[in-house]
Amino acid sequence: MTSICFGTNRKPNRKNKPDDFGRNFSEDGLASLRFGTADVTGAGFDQITVSLAQEILRKDAGRKQKDGKGSKLGSLEIFGKVRDSMALEGTDTIVFIHGYNVSFHEALSAAARLKHEFRDAAGGRGVNVVLFSWPSDGSMMPFIAYANDRQDAAASGPAFARSFLKLGDYLRGSTPDEACDQKLHLVAHSMGNYVLRHALQEILRQAPGRPPRLFDQIFLMAADEDDDAFEKEHKLKFLPRIAKRVNVYFNNEDRAMAISDKTKGNPDRLGDDGPRIPRSIPGKVTLVDCTDVVSGLVEHSYYLESQRVMMDMKSALLGTPSNLIDGRSYDPETNRYRLT
Repeated sequence: MTSICFGTNRKPNRKNKPDDFGRNFSEDGLASLRFGTADVTGAGFDQITVSLAQEILRKDAGRKQKDGKGSKLGSLEIFGKVRDSMALEGTDTIVFIHGYNVSFHEALSAAARLKHEFRDAAGGRGVNVVLFSWPSDGSMMPFIAYANDRQDAAASGPAFARSFLKLGDYLRGSTPDEACDQKLHLVAHSMGNYVLRHALQEILRQAPGRPPRLFDQIFLMAADEDDDAFEKEHKLKFLPRIAKRVNVYFNNEDRAMAISDKTKGNPDRLGDDGPRIPRSIPGKVTLVDCTDVVSGLVEHSYYLESQRVMMDMKSALLGTPSNLIDGRSYDPETNRYRLT
């Protein structure tokens, strides 16, 4: 059994007992967050039991339960579980944002797979995974679903910013005894990077000039984001300010990126061939070309499906300098590492 903590701004499928969430926003507003845990079992990580933090049944709106003396906000209940694991077991935590056309249960399944595949990461200690699930359409109508998801991803940015700012504050603690010394990382897949773009803009609005460094390592995996994202202030130009390092993984045979380019009217994608001007990116950004080591029909979810890519990510999680990670070949002309 794999346990996953989550936050979501999706609408519950059942109002009286919200243990599953659909493809629409919460009726309480775009930034309304519900927190909980899910136990994921089965060979395909497809058997899921969801439990919400109790406060969330009355909305996590900055107040205590009416009938719960000494009770906590739902977010604090979940964050407490994460901090206890980090402090007692010495494990780092990965915040995970899923991509396009993903249902709530599919997002939990992917988060559980990520935790399972990284069980030997961070020096063998494994990692916690905290899922942020936004209302991705989960639809069989790809053209409609893509347009809807892109709008919902943008609208979900402030909710995600709110959730991980709260998580970061909680993990740092208000006193030295409460502080957690383990690291917080971020993995954004596909259109989850578009959520991240809009979350970053919200963070910059809340902390103009000096945004907090929230993460150790950020991984942008198969980013469905413009290839000029690191050039534009309204995109990802300031992302390196909130992390120790930003790792951009891409694959120019990624069929999902090709579809995004050619059928959705998007400019060239960051997840296809990296940044448009690779030699002008900030020094804290590392480019990793996965093309030679990724295989399969779509070649889009290699953060879970390629052992070679996952091995490289695990080295980065340890803080290994980019030029000392085994199995990389540096190409100075394009300022990228190629996985071999």
